[in-house]
Amino acid sequence: MIINKNTSKVLKNTEIDVKHKLSSLWLVFMMLYIYTDFYKLYMPGKIQDMLSGVMDGGVKVTQVSLLAVAIITIIPAFMIFLSLVVSAKVNRWLNIILGILHITIGVVNLIGATWAYYIFYGISLTLIAILIVVYAWKWPNLEG
Repeated sequence: MIINKNTSKVLKNTEIDVKHKLSSLWLVFMMLYIYTDFYKLYMPGKIQDMLSGVMDGGVKVTQVSLLAVAIITIIPAFMIFLSLVVSAKVNRWLNIILGILHITIGVVNLIGATWAYYIFYGISLTLIAILIVVYAWKWPNLEG
C-alpha cells in the first residue's frame, strides 16, 4: 500500500449569511464600546467627574442624559439579535440607519480626542459601523 504524504487538503470556504455577518459585527461593536468605556476609567479625573455627576464634554448627569446614553448604547445589543430574526427588508434598513447613526456618533466622539487608545478604539468602532452599513447596503437579492 502506497501512502502519498504530499497530498494537500483543500479547505472548503462556506458562504456566511449576511444576517450572521451583521450580527457578528454588532457583537464586536458592542464589545469594543464596553472596552472603550472601561479603559476610560483609567484616565486621570474621569472617576472624579463621575462622582461629581459630570459626563464627557461637561454634560451634567441627569435622568434625561443617562436615558439618551442608554438608548444609544443599547442599540448594538439589540441589533445582535434583531439582525438574525427580522425580515430581510426591514433588517437591511435597520442596519443602514443605525449603522449611520453610530458612524456619526463615532466621528463626533473623535473630535478633540487626544488619547491614543481612545482614537484607536474610536476609529475601530467607526470602521465596524461602516462595515455594517456596507454589508447591509450590499445585501444580496434573490436574483443575485
